Amino acid sequence: MFEHTLLPALQTARSRYTDVLANLDEKELVWKLAPGSNSVGFLIRHIAEVEYRFCLMFFQRPIPEGVELATIGKVKDEGIYTDLSSLHSFREASFAYLLESLAALPEEAWDIPCEAPIATITPRQALGRLIYHNGYHAGQIGLIRKYGGNE
Repeated sequence: MFEHTLLPALQTARSRYTDVLANLDEKELVWKLAPGSNSVGFLIRHIAEVEYRFCLMFFQRPIPEGVELATIGKVKDEGIYTDLSSLHSFREASFAYLLESLAALPEEAWDIPCEAPIATITPRQALGRLIYHNGYHAGQIGLIRKYGGNE
């Protein structure tokens, strides 16, 4: 079901995010729109961490051992996400894990509400929320890159 109905929408939305990251230079990872806002590196890490968290909350998969969720909640960007290679690896791993989780979710589970700290919604609704979240932060990254950011 997922592969034929929801995957194309997810892939299209994801392509906009990967387009925003095209030709990203490591020096841009510390760029921000304003002092106190989140950097490009932080946002890339955050998007990936939220994918893992949604797998736990809505798609019946635990967070993989060794994956730390450090950018979710009331946290401050400390400028530590500055290694482009490791960010890309983490981003690719989280998306692969998300795709595996979605493909493995039983068809009958897609419309059963899940109670989670952020909301009680179905996995189908959660996927929509995850796509929105990804697009929101991808848009921030695009703006930061377009206007050069503030280091």
